Amino acid sequence: MKIKKKIILFLVSLLLTLLFLRISLSFFPSTNLTIGSYNIHHLYLGSFLIIIAVILLLFEIVNTIVVIVSGLSSALILDELIYLIATDGSDVSYLSTVSLTGTLIVTFIILIMIGFLYYGKFVKKRNKK
Repeated sequence: MKIKKKIILFLVSLLLTLLFLRISLSFFPSTNLTIGSYNIHHLYLGSFLIIIAVILLLFEIVNTIVVIVSGLSSALILDELIYLIATDGSDVSYLSTVSLTGTLIVTFIILIMIGFLYYGKFVKKRNKK
């Protein structure tokens, strides 16, 4: 699979997942995955899925599903990273400016990192030829 296709699949799955999470949880802010007395944040689900994706990548299994799961799981993690660090973790604080701004900032950092890596590794190399 070409790098450009991998990047597009990753970014589309990441951004669509973030949009879905933010929109759905703004309409239904009290939606929680609760097992027994445990509130399972989507950060934990994302962490589990990214571990599976990394294991598959270790064995050089790189296909559409692995790339999409990587983007999806990254979004699950990025969406709650600042929220759980900088707020009290309540349903109300998920919708706060701090939570949304934090998600936007860390996502923007990831987008810039991907852009720089792509440009540095592939665009510069292609222009040298």
